Amino acid sequence: MRTSYVMLDGNSICLKLSSKIEHTAPKKWLENNYNEYEFQLYIIDIESFNVENFNFSGTTTLTIEKKTSSYKVTIKFENNCIATCQAKNITIANIKAYNNDGAV
Repeated sequence: MRTSYVMLDGNSICLKLSSKIEHTAPKKWLENNYNEYEFQLYIIDIESFNVENFNFSGTTTLTIEKKTSSYKVTIKFENNCIATCQAKNITIANIKAYNNDGAV
């Protein structure tokens, strides 16, 4: 997965993430020969937040663990940046697929 941007807003974070479509995908995506998808991940009502080696870009590994009344989110970026937080809610929005032909 790759991070396009990270937006901090009050006690929430929005990440725009994208990835190649691999094995399983909605039928419509496969029929249209889409090879990538993107979405926004909203991490809402953050209670604690820690960042090591600040640099929110590049290849991203995302781990979300459901705790009793919150979520533990760990975001690792390719450049050794690690962000961890506890949040009350997580939402995914603006999911779309497309054909990335590599043109800039």
